[in-house]
Amino acid sequence: MKTLPLAILIVSVAAASSIVTLVAQKQVQKSTVYPWSDADAKPNDWGKVRQVMRTPTPTLDELEIHISTLAPGKSPHAPHQHVHEELLILKEGTLETFQSGKTTRVGPGAIIFQSSNELHNVTNVGTTPATYFVIGWDSPGAKK
Repeated sequence: MKTLPLAILIVSVAAASSIVTLVAQKQVQKSTVYPWSDADAKPNDWGKVRQVMRTPTPTLDELEIHISTLAPGKSPHAPHQHVHEELLILKEGTLETFQSGKTTRVGPGAIIFQSSNELHNVTNVGTTPATYFVIGWDSPGAKK
């Protein structure tokens, strides 16, 4: 008869431990504010980048936001494609965006949408640095 309470205790502890582990593994981003700062910007071969966030949210497997600054004539990478979609919002400068064989020149305030699995990149075609926000997301169930 003493084994039944012990078995219940063991199962209860195991269940509670599993729940705590699952919760810890799936921490999601809650509402927050990220102040503007150049302090976190990391220089690289084409300019600099500032990582803002890369984390799950209540409705997305991952939300990734970073801010890139391209030097004149530079591109962060060759044309590429990926499953996730992303928005680029140009704060300042002039970019040329390449999307599936077509190029378009855009200025401050422009919003560039990069669809899933479409070849794309951007190049700073201006004479001053171009700074833009990149907002990418992985939707639940999207093929990686």
